[in-house]
Amino acid sequence: MQRTTFKALTQRVIRKIGETSTDAGKLAKFDWKGRFGRQLRELCNITALHGYSQIVRDGYSPLERTVWLCAVVASTISAITLLVISWSWSVETPTVTVTESTNFPTWNLPFPAVTVCSLNRISAAAALARATLMLRPANMTALELSSMFRLLLHVSGVGEGTDPAQYRVLHDILLSNNLEVPQLIGEFAPSCGTLLERCMWKGTQWRCDNLFQVVNSTEGLCCSFNYYGLQNDNYPKKMTVSVPREPRRVMAAGYQTGLSILLQPGSNDYHSTDVASFGFKVLIHSSYDYPDNDAEIKIVLAGTESFVALRPTATYITDDALALPPSVRKCYDRNERRLNVLQRYSYVNCMVECRAAMIHAKCGCIPYHLPSNGTLRNCEVRDMGCLLAAKDLYLSAVPRVNSTVERLSFGNIEPPCGCLPACDKIQYSSEMVTSAMNRSFSFNSLSFFKDIQLENQTLVHIFYADLTATHYRTDISQDSLGVLASFGGILGLFLGFSIITGFEMIYFFTVRLLFDVLEEKKKPVQ
Repeated sequence: MQRTTFKALTQRVIRKIGETSTDAGKLAKFDWKGRFGRQLRELCNITALHGYSQIVRDGYSPLERTVWLCAVVASTISAITLLVISWSWSVETPTVTVTESTNFPTWNLPFPAVTVCSLNRISAAAALARATLMLRPANMTALELSSMFRLLLHVSGVGEGTDPAQYRVLHDILLSNNLEVPQLIGEFAPSCGTLLERCMWKGTQWRCDNLFQVVNSTEGLCCSFNYYGLQNDNYPKKMTVSVPREPRRVMAAGYQTGLSILLQPGSNDYHSTDVASFGFKVLIHSSYDYPDNDAEIKIVLAGTESFVALRPTATYITDDALALPPSVRKCYDRNERRLNVLQRYSYVNCMVECRAAMIHAKCGCIPYHLPSNGTLRNCEVRDMGCLLAAKDLYLSAVPRVNSTVERLSFGNIEPPCGCLPACDKIQYSSEMVTSAMNRSFSFNSLSFFKDIQLENQTLVHIFYADLTATHYRTDISQDSLGVLASFGGILGLFLGFSIITGFEMIYFFTVRLLFDVLEEKKKPVQ
């Protein structure tokens, strides 16, 4: 029984091997090359791709087929070239900024910070009073020492470099009196209480120390309204309760609804200035940006009334664009990078801290007009030579980069300190109209000037020019659907390619070819 079963099984295996050998022989005899050519010809006959049917059409001469072949090849090369260009553009410009609205309500935007800096950097009376009390060389008068205090302003670009011996003399005098440069600058700068005589916000008169605080800036110590860039504010303690936690806003347009300030230039107390005039620099900037030369700067002169009309623009980024890495979208969200001194990230703040870090690395100190966390040494007069030699680090737009605008715009220059623009930002472009101030015939806001003898003061109004602003949106330039539509449009235009066409090509060289092989296998071996 077992022998019979084994014999039957052996015969079955031999028969199966024979059948397999027969199939292998059939496959070996199968004309793969010829069948592939026939499949290709059949595909060209029935496909919707432009021009392919003309290449294999019966009755055409070889020259006609060659012409159609050249046309098809040229269209294919053009389509591939445009696909590469489209893909490269998508990779190189992953985001795009477009105008979302020109009627964005201004009450959705914070009012800018307004920083007022006197053109007079040093009070003549304060400088002379300090020089009188100081120990000094026997052959130096208090007036001469007071005049030497101008050397302290060289660090901020005011004045020209002088004999290094003069710096050493002033440094020794300050050292013998146990005085430091930041201390003197704070003492010599005209106080906000002296500069600000009247303040009006949204048509209501306020105490100026309720609205303004003393801040440091690239112009020295100034008085700033609506500034929130510091970790801790400089308002008097009794006033901090009335200061809003977020930047102020306005709900209307026109100078009666903005900020109006009456300024006292103190023309009789001028000592040192970088502008040959009496008046003020008004810096208009974002509430979280450090007051520096990147702000909108207006110079208002003594004895004038100026109207500064603001036209803000705001830019925000979508969640889709924010999902890209910062190196791809070329910007930072406000919470993606922390700064050492300033409260919120912005390109201006990052560059200011970058300049301070570069100067500290070169000279071992921080100049008084740049932000410092208080743990680094302040620059003294003895460091003035090093600071003047490193002037490009804090006076140029891009530190350590000496290049043209074209190269900065289109080159692959790495940003200093890794600073990138902020993804969300507000810019305040402005227009100013100025005229001589004369209140003799005016009946407007008489209470605002009550008990003030108007002689040489400056009146400034800062306000929104319109109820609407321009709103920009930064978004990804193309999502997956956009790429599909772009590629499909190019392929359809040049080749007539579609999804069904692609399926036909796959079908003819896989499924159709497989069925042909199976049919050939069923035929008896000759």
